[in-house]
This record gives sequence, C-alpha cells and structure tokens, in this order.
Amino acid sequence: MLKEERQQLILDKIGADKKVTLVALSKELDVSYDSIRRDIIELEERGLLRKVHGGAITNSYLPMKVRQRMGIPNPEIVRIARKTLRLIQPGQTILMDGGTTPLYIVEQFPKEMELTVVTNNLPLAVVLADHPHIEVMVLGGSFYKRYQITMGQTVMDQLAHLRVDWYLMGVVGSHPDEGFSLRNHEETLLKRRMMQTARQVAVCLTTEKLHTPAAHRICGLEDVSLLITSLNPSDAQLAEYQEKGLEIW
Repeated sequence: MLKEERQQLILDKIGADKKVTLVALSKELDVSYDSIRRDIIELEERGLLRKVHGGAITNSYLPMKVRQRMGIPNPEIVRIARKTLRLIQPGQTILMDGGTTPLYIVEQFPKEMELTVVTNNLPLAVVLADHPHIEVMVLGGSFYKRYQITMGQTVMDQLAHLRVDWYLMGVVGSHPDEGFSLRNHEETLLKRRMMQTARQVAVCLTTEKLHTPAAHRICGLEDVSLLITSLNPSDAQLAEYQEKGLEIW
C-alpha cells in the first residue's frame, strides 16, 4: 500500500470515528507502529488532524472550526502551556510560529493581558481575534496549506524590521549534540531569521521530540535561551541538555 493511500485511509477513519489510535491503525493497516506514527505527524503538519497521546483526533483548527472551543488537550501540552505563560509579561511583543501547541498557549492568555503577538500562523491569529487586549500582527506572504503558515521572501522582508521580546519557536526534533531541527528546509531558514528578531528564544517541546533530530538543523542549544517541556527539569531525559548549559523549565 502506498503511503498516500494509507494516509487517506487514516483520514477516512478519523472522519467517521472522530479519533484513531496508533495501535489499532497499525494492526488494521498491517504496517509498523512507527510508520503510522510518522503518518500521523505528517498529517498533523498539513493541518488535517490533531495528534494526541497514542493516536489522533479531528483537527479543530481547520479554518471553518477554528472559532470553536479548543477542547481538552493532553496533559503534556497543558503543562507546557502553563510553563510558557510564566515567561510572558504585559506589554511585551511575542513572536509565535506554526503548529498546534502555540494555539493552546494563546487560548490560555488571560483576558486582561495586554500584548502584541506577531505570527505567520493563520489559525493562531483567528484564535486571538476575540481577545480584547491583544494586538495581532500577521506576517504576510505565500500561504503554505500543508503547514497552515505564511512563508517566503515577503515574510523575510517584514522580519527585517521587527524586534520582539520573545520568540516561541516550534521544532520537530532535538538532540543535545545536534541542536534543534525541522523536516522542511525553507521553514528552517525562516525560523533562523525569526531568531534574529528576538531578544530571547524559547523552544516549547513535547517529549517525543527529545533525542530525535530531523533532517534540517535550525540552530544549536547554545542559540536558545530556554527549553520548555512537560518534564521536571531534573528528569533523566533532559540530563544531556542540562549538561550543555541550556536553561530548562
């Protein structure tokens, strides 16, 4: 079975059942657990579903649904979001990029908080549309449907005139020696440019991305101010990152 056929079957099943589990899909499609896991990650990056612990559910961030309630995220992302909110001070300018974790973070912004949020993540901008005190600046450019973000030279040019307090950077992989990485080369270049606009850079990382470098390196650990995970900073999984001198929350 071709990958495209397999992924379409996954989407068909989610459309019918609203959720799937990796174990059940692996058995039903007679492929490895890791293959299904990679399919789910790729489909999430395209905005076609939302990955949760052990499986996936309907993507509530597709354009027609983005104004609905976010639903209950898995506990890991809740912990990451709560830690991230500790960074943000009223009046700051925050740069946020693509992915679903940033959507959970902004959903938890207190209604009285005054901020400026700069983003190339269009679903995130819509989530903030009803926030009474947050100014949203959308970076315009070519819209990449797969990632639900804008990219290209227009975005790069806008970033050249920008200075932010924090850049909350999303990544696909990390490694204590190889740093932070992505699967897409062009987005890697964009994130490097985004880093140059920020006084400080924080990476919000789920545990499945630890010790799993992707094809395109963004930067080294030394280029990031802070790593935010759901784990206790003293957890053994973070020991090598700690040894490199990276601050971890």
